[in-house]
Amino acid sequence: MVRVGAALVAMELVALLLAVAAVGPVALVAGTPVVGATLVGLAVAWAGRGQLDRLRRRRAARYEGVEPEQGGLMSGFFEVSAR
Repeated sequence: MVRVGAALVAMELVALLLAVAAVGPVALVAGTPVVGATLVGLAVAWAGRGQLDRLRRRRAARYEGVEPEQGGLMSGFFEVSAR
């Protein structure tokens, strides 16, 4: 997640620099809040990652000794008949 976030911020900064070069400093009015919002969003996603890991471990522990039921709605659907 860190690499993808860093790549995203780097692409935004390059786009912002190109916009400043093409349009002028007026592009900073719209571009700077976008980069800031991306950084805030990445920080929130990184902070919430611990809760998702705990939830994943709890769900895995709940079904640790349980075997899946054999058969089901689609059982035999993909088997070729002997005829």
